[in-house]
Amino acid sequence: MAKKINAPVRVALIGAGGISAAHARGFLQWPDKIKCVALCDVSADNLKARSEQLGGVSARYADWKTMLREMAGSLDAVDICLPHTLHAPAILDAAAAGLHIICEKPMCTTLAEADQIAAAVQKAGVTYMSAHNNLFTPAVREAKKMIDAGDIGRVLWLRTMDCFGLPRDFFVTNAGSWRASRKTQGGGELIDTGYHPSYTLLYLAGSPVAAVRGTMARLTQALEGEDTAAVQVRFANGAIGEILTSWAFNLPHGAYPLHVVGEKGEIFGRNTELYFLPNGYEQPAKRTLKAADGFVEEIRHFAECLIEGKRPLHSVEEGRAVLDLILQATQSAEGWVAVK
Repeated sequence: MAKKINAPVRVALIGAGGISAAHARGFLQWPDKIKCVALCDVSADNLKARSEQLGGVSARYADWKTMLREMAGSLDAVDICLPHTLHAPAILDAAAAGLHIICEKPMCTTLAEADQIAAAVQKAGVTYMSAHNNLFTPAVREAKKMIDAGDIGRVLWLRTMDCFGLPRDFFVTNAGSWRASRKTQGGGELIDTGYHPSYTLLYLAGSPVAAVRGTMARLTQALEGEDTAAVQVRFANGAIGEILTSWAFNLPHGAYPLHVVGEKGEIFGRNTELYFLPNGYEQPAKRTLKAADGFVEEIRHFAECLIEGKRPLHSVEEGRAVLDLILQATQSAEGWVAVK
């Protein structure tokens, strides 16, 4: 267990583009727990926008190595929001500097990198948290609580989904996007948006993966990897899992982002709505949950883990497990032979 640190946690944001705005909401919501004291990005525009959002951050850098060196002793942690293939190098440098780490998904893009990260974090004695924001959304949190309480009995089948149709010319309009390249993305849609339903499935199943099979397609988008993936998972406890994720179409009508069937009933829902249908009942009971921002809540969790010296909900082990699932699914899909 990492040594406790005093509040507020002093954090540097490495990568000040897109998704970092959601992380910044967390810093603003919990100023007594965590404070962003430095920004790093190759884009001056990104640095300016994030500094303004955070009320003014004067320590701004274009290179994280320089930042880590010059701010030694003035930082407790880093929050990494970089393109996928830069995650591992930034994590390793931060761990070597003795800093705690929260990193956007995926933790890295290869299992070799995952093992390097595990060794580096352990050697440095720092806390690593996988920024799996969906785990902090109301429906997922309540579903997990009900499953663990035995409300639906032993889990038999579960499905998680995240689908939204991008404009067909999205990657044409955004030519040169790192997401369009398998080299910088680390794959296709599954390791990006599909990463969320993947870690959510593992979290709700509560069991190691025994086998994986994937099917992928590039249906509408001009990118090197897949824009749609369907994954089947068999868990060690016997449960069967399914993942559906896509940038080619929206969530199918009538479907829910999470659905779990157990021996005693089923639960399904989204956001602040969760339905519970015990066996023998025709209509499910609807539970309306208190709204919460998953990004804001994950930042609070990270800060509290450091202040209280406790393990994050998802750390290196979970980050590696979801990456392993995605890589296995990708390998399985690439093994298919098209019917002529």
